[in-house]
Amino acid sequence: MKRLLLILSAVLVLSILGFGQTAKNQSKTARIEAELMQIERDIGEANVKRDKAYFERIEADEFIFTDSGGGLTNKTEDVSSFDKPAGDTRLVFYVPDEMKVMLYGDTAVVTGRVTSTYQSPKGEMVFRNRFTDVFVKRNGRWQIVAGHSSRIRQ
Repeated sequence: MKRLLLILSAVLVLSILGFGQTAKNQSKTARIEAELMQIERDIGEANVKRDKAYFERIEADEFIFTDSGGGLTNKTEDVSSFDKPAGDTRLVFYVPDEMKVMLYGDTAVVTGRVTSTYQSPKGEMVFRNRFTDVFVKRNGRWQIVAGHSSRIRQ
């Protein structure tokens, strides 16, 4: 009987320790997911503000972006686009939502939808796109290495 109680006690302790570890891992995963979703919101804000320095930091040197027409843009091209005047049509809102984060160690894939609002002399234009961004964690921070965006037909 004592042996059975000892075995049951050991199983109970191991179960509690295992649950604690699972909860800790889930909490860490939730923090990482929240961090990456915030980066997506920060990307939107940096686009609106035309914050060239932000993109120099967040985009990895090998960054490549594929647009909905199949065009490719690398980091140098993307960052230098902020050197050109904004023109008459300006991005005024960039709101990502419906985001999902998939983690693979130090790599993450973020998918979602973004609503972009532009103001022009002719009025306001609103576009919705689906996006996929791939991030890699390097030296303690996330960097985007690849992105793709496709327009949602209305």
